[in-house]
Order: sequence, then structure tokens, then C-alpha cells
Amino acid sequence: MMPWEKSFEIDPTLDKAAEVFSVKGYEATSVADLVKAMGVNRGSLYATFGNKHDLFKSVLTRFVEERQAQTLAQLEAKPDPIDAILSLFDTVVHQSVTEREQKGNLIIHAALEFPNHNEDIQAVVDRALSALEDFFLRVIEKGKKAQIIDASIDAGSAAKSLVALTVGYRVLARGAFDNDALRLVKDSSLRIIGA
Repeated sequence: MMPWEKSFEIDPTLDKAAEVFSVKGYEATSVADLVKAMGVNRGSLYATFGNKHDLFKSVLTRFVEERQAQTLAQLEAKPDPIDAILSLFDTVVHQSVTEREQKGNLIIHAALEFPNHNEDIQAVVDRALSALEDFFLRVIEKGKKAQIIDASIDAGSAAKSLVALTVGYRVLARGAFDNDALRLVKDSSLRIIGA
């Protein structure tokens, strides 16, 4: 087997790359960091994933299509729309405790570095944030229909506000706020939807 031929499983290897990007962000991650964490040689990395940019795009796309999509689908399946919204924030608090060393998720890292990324990475970030906004919009509409959320609430504006709160919440969960402070911020989500 040649040194650049693939002799590893793609998904677990992408998971390892995701961990590195989650901890360091795109800019601070070197190819040497990725080679070490992924357990592959440089030639295999380039032959399989392309350059660092291509690898990051693969990792981000997989995150959006699998992890984010699965999480939002599970939350949206909850019968109580307010519980669905609050559970999203509870998930962030839980992840900030159990994944403290990762300093937040990939989308937040990419969003914070947004101006430095090419259009294709920006498009993945936009897609992730749009999926989050669509989730909030559907859940708010469901709550309004069930008369759990005030009918006078503008669902579109509230959904955008909840996305902004979620992004800010993720940033603060990187260590600037403790869990009690994060819970207070979470309560702001109820005010946005008039609950």
C-alpha cells in the first residue's frame, strides 16, 4: 500500500478532525495537528480530503447534515413547543459542561471566523443558521396554533432573535458565563416568545 492510500474509516476520522477544529478553530488548526489527531499521514489526508479548507468544509457539512439535523428533529418532535425551545438551551448548557475543552461547536467557531472564510464555508454556516431559524419558526408557529405561545408574537422576528440568542449563548458557554448565568440567559428565550 502506498503512503497516501486510504487505510482508515472516514467517519471516525472526520470526528477526530472535528474535535481539533472545535478546540482550536479553523485558523489556529495546523495540518500537523490534524495528522496527529486523525492518525493518518499527510499524504492520506490530502488524497482523501484535499487541503485543510476542503477537510474543514467536509467536517462542517457533516456536522450540519447529521448532528445538527438530528438534534433539531428530536427537539421538534417534542409535543410542547416551549419545552423544545428550552431543551435546545439546556443542550447547550450540558455540552458546555461535558465538552468544556471543545469551547463550543463547529458552527459557532466558523461563524466567529466568518469574514476569514471563503464563500463555500460561509454557505455552510448560513445553511446551519437558517436551519436553526427554520426550527424556531416552525416551533413558534406550532405553539401559536396550540395557543401556548401568544398569537400576537411575530414568529419570523422571534425566530431570528432566538438564533441570535443561541449564538450568543454558545459563545458565552465557552467559559465567559457559569451555568447559573447561562440559565438566566436561557430564561430570556421565554420573553422573546411571550411565554
